Amino acid sequence: MKLKKQNEERVCIYCNETDKVLFTSREHVIPQCFGTFGSKTPTLHCVCDDCNAYFKKELDQALARDTLEGITRYTKGISSRERRLPKSLKFELDESEEYGGYSGALAGGYDPLTGAGIPIIPQFWIRNIRTESWEKYRIDQIKNLVIDEDQYGSRKVDIRQMKIIAPSNTEYNQVIEELKKYNIPFKTKEMLKNPPELENAESKNRLELRGSISGIIDKSRKRAFVKVLFNFATYYLGTEETLKSEWNKSRNFVRYDGDTLLSRISQEPFWTGQETKNIRFVDDSYNLRIENKGGKVVGVIQFLT
Repeated sequence: MKLKKQNEERVCIYCNETDKVLFTSREHVIPQCFGTFGSKTPTLHCVCDDCNAYFKKELDQALARDTLEGITRYTKGISSRERRLPKSLKFELDESEEYGGYSGALAGGYDPLTGAGIPIIPQFWIRNIRTESWEKYRIDQIKNLVIDEDQYGSRKVDIRQMKIIAPSNTEYNQVIEELKKYNIPFKTKEMLKNPPELENAESKNRLELRGSISGIIDKSRKRAFVKVLFNFATYYLGTEETLKSEWNKSRNFVRYDGDTLLSRISQEPFWTGQETKNIRFVDDSYNLRIENKGGKVVGVIQFLT
């Protein structure tokens, strides 16, 4: 596909800013935190500095650090500059006998600085008698727990089912202190012994634990995805196209948190078989596609391949 030249005049595709002094930065079509592609890195010069700074703080960082897609950065050897564990993602060990009392425990995911796995984090469990299931709280989430006898049983500690899981005695005691701070009674018990897989971790070059990762795609994440597609459309179709009024709903959704656009997650193959070798990547690159379906522009993005 032949690229169209961007306008000589600088007009921000998100806020319509025209002051040339405010266009000192460039916008990466795919956020720079996901890597660059040398001289072929697709960038835009039609996003003003204010919008660029807003996106970096409000959308790009959340997409890179706190989404399933963000985890792909570690598989490509890309780490962060600061340690900020994901909060909207949940990492859990499998329900397995080999993990003993740690079966189903919350894990820490990845260390943002190194990409190394964090097997176990300090946590508190309480049994919900209504759902007949354990509710699991990271140590920083205990403050959100409201004790209700109808949900958790009698206030008598011996009757209510609770437990603490922690990787060390120090962190076990930190959970105890957090429970005391928020007046949640707990009868101190002996700390669980590490399962063999964790106990022998230091003697292994690599520790492999089976588990699951789950998360929620909220509105801010959707906005981050749409921004990537909006950038992509501008890069290939030109600013003349995406500055048209037909794109206003998408523009307002991304920049001003406007009405949510329709979206869905699909398990279908990303490529349809109609693409040519020139536009399809054969490796695990991030793939994007814009197409016209029934007079409507449809964007597709694939972070996980």
